[in-house]
Amino acid sequence: MKLFTFILSLLLFLNHSLKAQDKIIPIDNILEATFFQGNYQEALQEAKKLRKPILLTFSASWCQPCQKLEAESFSEPEVASLLSLRYVSKIVDVEQFTGMDVADIYKVSEYPITIILDERGKELERLKGFFPPEYLIKTLLKYKKTTSK
Repeated sequence: MKLFTFILSLLLFLNHSLKAQDKIIPIDNILEATFFQGNYQEALQEAKKLRKPILLTFSASWCQPCQKLEAESFSEPEVASLLSLRYVSKIVDVEQFTGMDVADIYKVSEYPITIILDERGKELERLKGFFPPEYLIKTLLKYKKTTSK
C-alpha cells in the first residue's frame, strides 16, 4: 500500500511539473506588456535580429472589442510577460495611414485581428475578435520556439 501511495504521489508530482514547464511565471516588474514602438518594417527587422516571433494586433480607438482585448488580456501578468520577453509585439493602429497599409498587406478588414508571424514575417496563426488571457497564453506558448528555415 505504501508503494502504491508513493507511486501515485510521484505521478501527480511529475504531471504537475510537466505542466509547470510551459507556464510562464510573471516577472514582478513586468506589469504590462511592452509593445514595439517602431514601424512595421522595423518590427520585422527586430524580430529577425532577436530570432523572436511577432505578434501584430490590428486595433482602433473606436473598436470596443479592441479596447477590451488590451485592457483584459494584454494586461494580465502572464500575457504581459510572454509578449514582452518572447515576442516582438506591436499594436497596429488602423486609424493611421501606415497602419492601414499594414492591414492591406494582411487583408485585415475587421477588428481586432491578432496575427502571429514567425521571425521572417510568415503568418502562423490569425485570431479574430476578443479572446480571454487563458486562450492567448495557450496560443503564445505554441510558438515560443518557432523559427523559419
